[in-house]
Amino acid sequence: MAWRIAVVGFLWAQSPPKLIVGLVVDQMRADYLQRFVSEKSRGFGRLLHEGLVYLNCHYSYFPTYTAPGHAAIYSGASPAFHGIVANSWWERSAGRLRYCVEDSLTTLVGPVSAEKGASPRALLCTTVADELRYAARYTNKTIGIALKDRSAILPIGFTGYLALWFSTKTGEWVTSTYYTDTLPAWVVRFNNQRYPDSLMRLGWQPKRLPPCGQDDPYYEGHLPGETHPTFPHRISNYESLIYTPWGTWLTFQLARWAITEERLGKGLYPDLLAISLSSPDLTGHLFGTESCELRSLYEELDRQLADFLDFLLKRFSKQELLVFLTADHGASPTPEYLSAHKVAAGRYPEAVLVREAQAFLQRELRLPDTLQVVERFINQSFYLSGQLGWEQRREAARRLKDWLLQQPHVLAAYTAEELAGRGGCFYIFQMLQAGFHPQRSGDVIVVYAPGWVEHGGYTHGTTHGSIWTYDTHVPLIWWGGGLRSERRYERVGITSIAPTICLLLGIPFPSASVALPLEEVIRQWHQPPPHWYEGAESGN
Repeated sequence: MAWRIAVVGFLWAQSPPKLIVGLVVDQMRADYLQRFVSEKSRGFGRLLHEGLVYLNCHYSYFPTYTAPGHAAIYSGASPAFHGIVANSWWERSAGRLRYCVEDSLTTLVGPVSAEKGASPRALLCTTVADELRYAARYTNKTIGIALKDRSAILPIGFTGYLALWFSTKTGEWVTSTYYTDTLPAWVVRFNNQRYPDSLMRLGWQPKRLPPCGQDDPYYEGHLPGETHPTFPHRISNYESLIYTPWGTWLTFQLARWAITEERLGKGLYPDLLAISLSSPDLTGHLFGTESCELRSLYEELDRQLADFLDFLLKRFSKQELLVFLTADHGASPTPEYLSAHKVAAGRYPEAVLVREAQAFLQRELRLPDTLQVVERFINQSFYLSGQLGWEQRREAARRLKDWLLQQPHVLAAYTAEELAGRGGCFYIFQMLQAGFHPQRSGDVIVVYAPGWVEHGGYTHGTTHGSIWTYDTHVPLIWWGGGLRSERRYERVGITSIAPTICLLLGIPFPSASVALPLEEVIRQWHQPPPHWYEGAESGN
């Protein structure tokens, strides 16, 4: 009976949201809210006009990639603490690349069940989803949905109820034995609808070509099976499909089914749905930030978001919802586009850099030609050979740093020894140190000048990952509950999202969260008493 009294007392004071919805738009810069959102918008425009908008939200670490971004949003910590230092990193002990959510102990659950599965085991701390589940003694639900596995898995942490991602091999949504041994019946029914097959036949042709200038510059890529980067686009396979607005449509459609079939927001304690919209990132990488395709995708995404918000308001009152929208990173302007307009920019010739660094170190340290001193270069990081002795490796790192600082368009370089030491007030050092983990990061990290992007296989379109504002500056909007329309201009960090939600709910912070919560969100919501979850104790 005591637990019922606790809950009734809480509801009398101020109800928590019944459903928390996190919307992460992959590769969305903050300026896209102005650039792509029309006055008649009912999606992004509705959030802008009705929500609490932070116009100066930034990431505070390097590198700005998808996996570290999703982990930072939901853990309230930087990669130095949450451990996801990149999408993949060099695992020294195994001498191979380690993908952030790979897990050989699991298998895929779905039509290709023999494949290896995935899990959040590489995380080093809890997320807000973990703390929400703990507070409710695991009687509520936290679900992650994204085209990318890492974007579905990392937000809901160790104790997620279910993560679902898209298989481009079969055109179906899958999960891992980390969560369940069989797909939920409703996911099977969703897959049986064969939405992707119907969407592929429609192709990608906007009703009107958006005002975007040239549609076929030489620096744009093209979809698999095509030879030109121009509308209309023919969709020849499932991989091509997710580069189009149909990828975000599929994601929202599955989210609707999840809310309905899992009865999210209808239980005694709040549920959380983490939605990541991956297609904008894929489109940006392929076509670039100035492309007609990216503008067309955002116009469609705006309509899809509007429909999804309408769907939520048919099932819940606005008071029962807490929705936040942000991005996992921004994106660089396409280097060739900048160069054509006399701006210093380019794709850094990393293959040449690594080859010359290898030759320099062998010469300086008088090492045999057979020794591969640079074992791996990834994430703008040099991983030195494990065959070097400890002192030899430290000396190699120091000399490599000095050599790098003499190379064109290199602004800074730091060794692991420096980054593992005392902090500093210099912006570049702080950004690198916040993303550094001694076991997972490289021996030397190099920073290119603004406008110069890592090559990393991207010979067209755009990319991201740097410390510069085009990669760090992202939107942040809060909507629902008692939140009112307001625009705020102070600089805030992405890691403030998780502790804000926790403080609003009165639940523990994620284990490595040290960021300050956003006071205005709490103040407008009218913070509830901190003991609402005590009713869950009866479930022990």
